[in-house]
Amino acid sequence: MARRRSRHGAHEEAHENHERWLLTYADMITLLMVLFIVLFAIGETNKSKFDKLHDGLAASFGTPTVVDGGQGILQGSQNQAPVPDESREAQVALARQKQQQLSAAREKEQMDRIRALITAALAKKGLVDAVQFSTDERGLTVNVVTDRVLFDLGQADLRVEGRDVLDAIAPALKGLPNHVTVEGHTDNAPISSARFASNWELSTERATTVLRYLLGHGLAPSRSSAAGYADQRPLVANDTAGHRARNRRVAIVVLSMTSQTPGQDPFPSVATPVPGA
Repeated sequence: MARRRSRHGAHEEAHENHERWLLTYADMITLLMVLFIVLFAIGETNKSKFDKLHDGLAASFGTPTVVDGGQGILQGSQNQAPVPDESREAQVALARQKQQQLSAAREKEQMDRIRALITAALAKKGLVDAVQFSTDERGLTVNVVTDRVLFDLGQADLRVEGRDVLDAIAPALKGLPNHVTVEGHTDNAPISSARFASNWELSTERATTVLRYLLGHGLAPSRSSAAGYADQRPLVANDTAGHRARNRRVAIVVLSMTSQTPGQDPFPSVATPVPGA
């Protein structure tokens, strides 16, 4: 019996020693699993940080990066976004604006040159005070006073002094490509005579008289016109004798090329407003 127990005990001890390696193996597997878990956690953290960095760079530059699986920076022509219509229209508008600015600058130089020529010619005759210049979007306006210069009061026949003034103006207008319009103006004092029923007829007759003289001195009929405006376009209020004298004038307007319709005269050859219209 003692021997049998001894054998049985030895067998159990051998069996216990034989299975002890399983504990070591289990410990090793556990350690490996812990190691993999730690490595996985580190990898996930780095990936999260990388994704945040990548998204931040993409948002800052406003373009996708090569990490997104694009075709690379060497094939940028295939990845470029089409130019929006708004950008193309803005470029066209900017080019048009620059062209208009250049045209306006050239026209200003031309108007200044015309003004200088007329001023020099009037200075030789001592008639500088007979005209006043103004420039606006229409072009250059030469206002010639009528009293004791162009016409006698209430008349439309050129005075000698008026011919001298127009002789100084006409050479500067000859050969210009611009349209030239002659406009007659009066004050608000009513007129009624055998020749002129109202200021409409008087202003129109004065404008056409000046135009005929300029046509006889080289102004082209195809680019000229005349109109009478009576007292409807005063320079100043008709409240004093001096102001009324300023409003009695003939305006010779050299129209800007940009204010004209290509191929079309901005005014008819002679415009005669209907009284009371």
